[in-house]
Amino acid sequence: MKNGRIEWVDIAKAIAIILMVVGHECPQRSVITFIFSFHMPLFFIMSGYTAGKITTWSKFFNKSKKNFIMTWLLAALMIILLGFEMIVVQGKGVAHTLCLDLKGIIWGSNYGVDNLNNVGVMWFLIVFFWAKLLYNFLEVIVPNKYNGLLLGILSYFAFVISSKMWLPQAFDIVPIAAFFMWTGSYLKSIQSKLDFNTTQGSLLLAAIFIFWIAMMQNYIYIDMSVRHYPLFIFSILEAIAGTICISLISNCFSKIGEFKALKIIGRHTLAVLCIHHLDLYWLWWGSSISKWYFALILRLLIDLTVLFLFLMFKKYIKERKVK
Repeated sequence: MKNGRIEWVDIAKAIAIILMVVGHECPQRSVITFIFSFHMPLFFIMSGYTAGKITTWSKFFNKSKKNFIMTWLLAALMIILLGFEMIVVQGKGVAHTLCLDLKGIIWGSNYGVDNLNNVGVMWFLIVFFWAKLLYNFLEVIVPNKYNGLLLGILSYFAFVISSKMWLPQAFDIVPIAAFFMWTGSYLKSIQSKLDFNTTQGSLLLAAIFIFWIAMMQNYIYIDMSVRHYPLFIFSILEAIAGTICISLISNCFSKIGEFKALKIIGRHTLAVLCIHHLDLYWLWWGSSISKWYFALILRLLIDLTVLFLFLMFKKYIKERKVK
């Protein structure tokens, strides 16, 4: 841990955000299955793992206000900015684009309603806000040991609803995301009791790993953005198992100095998400690249270069304020 941060968590988040970019470009079924077996659920689980408990209404309202600005409001701004890019780069009509922006902000989903395509990856931030609100609300009114059961039941009904219709603000994803947050909190609470160096711990870890691999071998994965939950409970457990395995790998990486860059990326996954959303790939330059792997490499380079420039600018502004 450094400066109050858990370094392996930053590395795990960096791996997931990089794989998000890869998953958007790579058409290989086996690679897609691996990436989508854990990558977006990992962020919700890590949120629950690192979050402090919310036990009073004052903390609940203060935290909710902050989350609203950092997630929901930011997502709405990013959707509007993508609409602006569509007007400038593609020459889309202003009225039509503003209508798409409004619908995208209301629904928080890329498909399902007039084939919305301007929400992009911002569905995650919209879901994150409402999931955090739900999770924290339950923390205040219900002892945390029961929240998993409540969220599990709500998740099942959300799954059933999503198979019939998609709800505004992606509310049919929210309970599942909140359940993943509870999972992160629960894993943290039992972490001290787990010792993977013992025979029992080693067997448990082996079972988790084998289950994860077996699910991937059968091309089963979870894609929350499009409500893809094959075998529902098993794909949920797969995401948890994959997150545990990636977390252990990240913990090993955190002890190696060469992975410092991943720590930096992991601390700024929100910035990467926004950069990726606005990098003009789908609106402009992506169509001129015929090979997916060239597009993938170039998109990664562009997104991470913009992140580096953003961090340099942020550092420059901070130093000027100090002077």
